[in-house]
Amino acid sequence: EFRFLKLWDEANNWMAARDLPPKFALAISESRSDYGEQGKPPYFDAYGMSPVNYLKIDSVPSVDDMSAITEALSNGEYFVTSGEVLIPSYEVQGNGEQRTIVAEVEWTFPLDFVEVVWGDGEKTERQIISTTDLPAFGNKTFEIPFDSRGKKWVRFAAWDVAANGAMVQPIRLLPGN
Repeated sequence: EFRFLKLWDEANNWMAARDLPPKFALAISESRSDYGEQGKPPYFDAYGMSPVNYLKIDSVPSVDDMSAITEALSNGEYFVTSGEVLIPSYEVQGNGEQRTIVAEVEWTFPLDFVEVVWGDGEKTERQIISTTDLPAFGNKTFEIPFDSRGKKWVRFAAWDVAANGAMVQPIRLLPGN
């Protein structure tokens, strides 16, 4: 959160101030070692603790045609997760000033909160909704209404009590759509 989310939101405000679409974020993992010829030891678990991207695609593409993957990444049709929290579906519903974030969320550890984060081209704000009343190994579809007046982009995230989370890509809010 401290290294990335604030900067990501700020970058999306920079984009919005210039009437450009938001920036998407990819989960990446880096692994460095100095183990020499023997390679990484068998207990090395960097990838088991790394964030991943879940793409919204209809089926697993063939090796010969990865266009569904590049299209999903280009359009922000994916979410980033540590794996313990999933957001299988999400969208912004409605037109005009009153809209609703609808997000289906699944989790392993007890969920701590969900949040709607938005920017107006200058500042970032958020609405945090406590979910501490929800048990472990749960799922729920959240419907969170928000006033889109003056907002240029919006994103949704869900976090559990162990600080694991998932977040969708920012969705550009254009007047009237």
